[in-house]
Amino acid sequence: MNAKAAPVDDEDDFGPRTNPDLFGHEDTEAVLKEVHAGDKLPHAWLITGPKGIGKATLAYRFARYLFQNPSHAPSAVGGLFTDDDIPATDTGKGLYVDPGSPIFHRVAAGGHGDLFTVELQLNDKGKLSTQIRVDDVRAAIDFAHMTSSEGGYKVIIVDGAELMNGASENAFLKILEEPPADTIILMVSHNPGRLLPTTRSRCRTLALKPLAPEIVSNLMAQHLPDVGPEEAAELARLSEGSIGRALTLASGGGLEIYRDIVGILRTLPSIDGSKVQALAAKLSKAGADDAYRSGIELYRWWLSRIVLAASRGADGDNSLGPDEKEIAQRAAATALLPVWLLRLDDAESLIRSADPLNLDRKQVVLSLFLALA
Repeated sequence: MNAKAAPVDDEDDFGPRTNPDLFGHEDTEAVLKEVHAGDKLPHAWLITGPKGIGKATLAYRFARYLFQNPSHAPSAVGGLFTDDDIPATDTGKGLYVDPGSPIFHRVAAGGHGDLFTVELQLNDKGKLSTQIRVDDVRAAIDFAHMTSSEGGYKVIIVDGAELMNGASENAFLKILEEPPADTIILMVSHNPGRLLPTTRSRCRTLALKPLAPEIVSNLMAQHLPDVGPEEAAELARLSEGSIGRALTLASGGGLEIYRDIVGILRTLPSIDGSKVQALAAKLSKAGADDAYRSGIELYRWWLSRIVLAASRGADGDNSLGPDEKEIAQRAAATALLPVWLLRLDDAESLIRSADPLNLDRKQVVLSLFLALA
């Protein structure tokens, strides 16, 4: 059975399905490889961590590895294995599979019969849904109960597991509680706290850490060679170890937007309305989707820095420079910590609602900044 086609990233050479490389998570790969070789592979894994650090890339990488090394499937073999039992296609590079191999191409094209992906789909209006539909989960359940087309593992990847609604997650619990034979479930989530405790308890968790700044800078040079070293280093700092976020910021003019935001925050507790209006106009104009996303991410970044400063002071925040620490501390002093926590909660609620409710982006940006005054 063909995997569920992904609505996004299929054309991206560096999307999770098509990316042959993974950096900074060698320890996690070693855990998966060791458990697989020992024939003690749990049926469900919850891969967590911040956005854009390689969680979905790891899931597809592990799926390819399982397909490339089917002799360890519990239906085919029993007992423990030595390194000599691992097929020659294993290069020793973690879970690496040669991008020239047929398995790699079939997974990348969504054409491997033993892989099924559950993820956000396009709705009737051609826009990406905001929740994972129960029909897609039910299709995954049907897939799980089918016989493997190639005699090895069947793999289900849930990309964005926290996006399942109540009906979807309750339906998915059926295969977590009673897993079909030879089925491996890889759930990817950057917000596992939104999942039911019963869902989390039935998975082995792999918590991926943010990438080191030098890894993000090197990947920036690989993906965007026109970005200079200083700019790449600054984007790496603002991305907090997420190459995905760094690339989004770069494509959306993130550094210029960052300077605009700093200029606004520098005047707190007062707000320069003209600067806020100018930024809102820049982020909301037609065709500025990347700029809007960059602005929202940087607003979140700064608001979290202010909350931390209100909690424990800005001096210990190594993500800020001296001038930025002064701005964060001055802003934090304008209100008590509970007020800043409430502002953070309100901002997240507004940001999550903006696109599903088709809110005017200019008004969203204005509301976010005026709420800080």
